[in-house]
Amino acid sequence: MRDVLYYPNRAQLDFASLPEDFQEFGEGLVYFAEMLKETRALASDLSRGNLSCPLPRPDNELASNLKSLHATLKHLTWQARQVANGDYKQRVRFMGDFSEAFNEMVVQLKERQDALLSEIETIQKQRRDLEHSSNLFEIITNRLSEWIIVIDRDTGEWLFVNHPTEDFLGDASFEPKLYDVLLERIRQRMENDARKSEEFSLASDEAVQWFSATFHPMHWYGYDAVAAVLTDITASKAEIDKLEGVAYRDALTGVYNRHYGMNLLNDWIKQRIRFVVCFIDMDRLKYVNDVFGHAEGDRYILHVAELLKTFSEGSYLCRLGGDEYMILADSLDQKATEDRLEALRGCLVAESLVAQNGEPFKGSLSYGVVEVMPDNELLASDILSLADEKMYTYKKAHRMERRDMSG
Repeated sequence: MRDVLYYPNRAQLDFASLPEDFQEFGEGLVYFAEMLKETRALASDLSRGNLSCPLPRPDNELASNLKSLHATLKHLTWQARQVANGDYKQRVRFMGDFSEAFNEMVVQLKERQDALLSEIETIQKQRRDLEHSSNLFEIITNRLSEWIIVIDRDTGEWLFVNHPTEDFLGDASFEPKLYDVLLERIRQRMENDARKSEEFSLASDEAVQWFSATFHPMHWYGYDAVAAVLTDITASKAEIDKLEGVAYRDALTGVYNRHYGMNLLNDWIKQRIRFVVCFIDMDRLKYVNDVFGHAEGDRYILHVAELLKTFSEGSYLCRLGGDEYMILADSLDQKATEDRLEALRGCLVAESLVAQNGEPFKGSLSYGVVEVMPDNELLASDILSLADEKMYTYKKAHRMERRDMSG
C-alpha cells in the first residue's frame, strides 16, 4: 500500500502466492492500485490541459468526478470554438465568475461585429447614393461642392469648370495629372457611353487625394462633350479603410482575422479554383504563458505572425484565435506548401527566443495542409476540420521533439 501511494511504478503484488485466505484480499488490493493509477493519470492530464487523454475504464468509480470534469472541459472547448466560428449564441454555465466573464465576452463580440459591419454598410450605401446621380443640372445647382468639368470629346479641350474645380487647380502640379486621367477614362467610354462610377487618385509631394468620378455624355453649346462629375472621397475612403481594418484584422497581430479568412475560404470554394489551406498551431504557447506570463505569450504570438507573413507572396495569413493561424494560397501545391511550412518551422525551432527577463525558451509550430481542387464538394468548415486533424497528427508525431526542448 505504501508503494501504491508513494512509488506506484514499483508497486507489485503477486496475490496468487499469498495464503489462500488472503488471495481475495490481495486481488482487491491490486484492483484498487489499478484504479488509483488510472485516476492519477487522468488528473495529471487534466492539470496540463490535455483533453485528448485516454479515460479510465467505466467501472473506475474513483475517477468518476474527474471523468465528469473532463467531459465538461471538452464541451467548454467546443463552445469556445463555436464562438470563434461566429456562433454567438453559445453560453457557459460552469465555474461561476468564469461563466459570467465568458458570456459577457460573447455578447460584446457580437455587438462589436454587428456595429462595425452596420457602419461599413451605411457608409458604402451613402457613397453609392452619392455617385449614382446622373442629372448634371441638379448636380450644378444643388451640389456645388462637387467638381464639374465639361470636356470636348473630340479635342479633349476643357470647355467648362466650376468654382470648386478652379480653386483646386490653383495647384499647378495637379492640372496636367487630372487632365490625363480624365481624358483616358473618357476615351475608354467613347464606344458605349458607360456611366458607371469609378475611383482614382492623384498624388502630390504632400498627400494622395481620392476621387469618385461619373461621366455624362451631353451637348454643350454645340460641342459633343462629356461632363465629368468628381467627388472628393479621401476622408470617407480613409474612414472605410479604418473600419474594414478593425472588422477584418486581428487586433494583436494586424493580420487578417477569422471573419475575413472564412469569408475568403468560402469565396474560393465558390469560384472553384485550386488552392491550399494551411492550419497552423503554435506549440508551447501555454508553457510561455504559464512560465513567463501572458505579455510574453503575446510577444511569442507576434513573433510567429511575423514569421508566417514570409510564407509566400500573394498568400493570405489569418489568425483564427489564440494560438491558431490559417494560410490560404492559390499559387502552391500541397508538397510545396508543406516544404515551405517545414522550412519556417525549422527557422523557429532553430531560434533562441529570449523572454524579457532574460531567460531563453524554444518556439515551434505544428501544421496540417489540405489541397482543395476545383471539383471539391466539401464545405469550408469541413476543409478546416480536415486540416486541423492533419495538424494534430503532425503534432503527435513530433511530441517527443517538443519534450526535449529546454526552456
